[in-house]
Amino acid sequence: MYDGPARREDAASSEDEASVGGTMSHDAADSRVKRFGALAAFPLDLAALVAFVGVVNFALSQPLVRGTPLAVALGLPLVFFAPGYAVLAALFPGSSPGKVDGWVRTVAGRREKGITTGERLALAFGTSVALLPPLWVALSLAGVGFTPLTVLAAVSGLTFVGVAGGAVRRARIPPGDRYDVPLHSLAGRFRESVTDNEDDVDAALNVALALAIVAATASIGFAVAVPTDGERFSHLSLLTRGEDGDLVEAGYPENVTAGEDEHLTVAVENHEGRTVEYTLVVELQRVEQAAGGGGRVVEQTELRRTQHSVAAGETWRTRDHIEPTMTGEDLRLTYLLYEGEPPADPSKSNADQHAHIWINVTAASGGEQ
Repeated sequence: MYDGPARREDAASSEDEASVGGTMSHDAADSRVKRFGALAAFPLDLAALVAFVGVVNFALSQPLVRGTPLAVALGLPLVFFAPGYAVLAALFPGSSPGKVDGWVRTVAGRREKGITTGERLALAFGTSVALLPPLWVALSLAGVGFTPLTVLAAVSGLTFVGVAGGAVRRARIPPGDRYDVPLHSLAGRFRESVTDNEDDVDAALNVALALAIVAATASIGFAVAVPTDGERFSHLSLLTRGEDGDLVEAGYPENVTAGEDEHLTVAVENHEGRTVEYTLVVELQRVEQAAGGGGRVVEQTELRRTQHSVAAGETWRTRDHIEPTMTGEDLRLTYLLYEGEPPADPSKSNADQHAHIWINVTAASGGEQ
């Protein structure tokens, strides 16, 4: 039985299938290589910026970090450098323009050819500062409160948008024209400035100048991140609800009838840099006015005392009901704040913080106080 042609056809079919399979495998490999190449080609400076923002977001989300000098040290470059650098990356994707005739380069020239590394670093701060006011306005118009979390999210989001725009714009121009951090060039220039000077005095001065810049930068960062003793404080305030529903330091009740529900919101802000156990003492005082303008407490009653632990950088708010135990005009409702246990005889003179309002108290109809 003759089956030669059929065998040749089967062999040809097998070769075609192998060829197709090889082509598909080769295409898949090329696809993986392209994806890896695209990932590897992602700008180094923008990748570092994304990593930095991610690290700061993670660190500031930890309760042990919030309100500490470390949080300040991480938050400052995030707010005042990261968004500006990202936006500049989107605006100027080109490499350094190199030597340009004349002292002034036009904006169009900068946009076409790029800006230098020094210009990027210097403009990043100014651009970040310029971006903050419109960002705050946008948050306000959106009805978002100014909390550390919302500010962190807004600044990080703006930075990520700038990074994405910068990466896309750099990918659209030839590799030789893209901006890239000139690490080798910067290191070479520094090495030449130190080692290639014929005068040893010049080399020593260059080293001293570099060390002085590092020391000055570290000193400024330490001064900002670590507050002085004068900056550590607690703040006591009395608040009421305004017409728009916000808490304000105004509109306090003046006339109170015994038995009716009147209240204030007491706020204690902890800026001590540590967790503090506060004690709040509330007293109602009858004050006798002296001729010289001073006053003397002739009768007082302690209404209540409350203790609460407040973490560094946090605010404690409590709703305090006004429940007078005496009647009369111009009675002083006094709030005394202490760090820890109060003394045996709490007063304005020994309180860490104090606040008061004046109220007129009348007895409820049909009863006496």
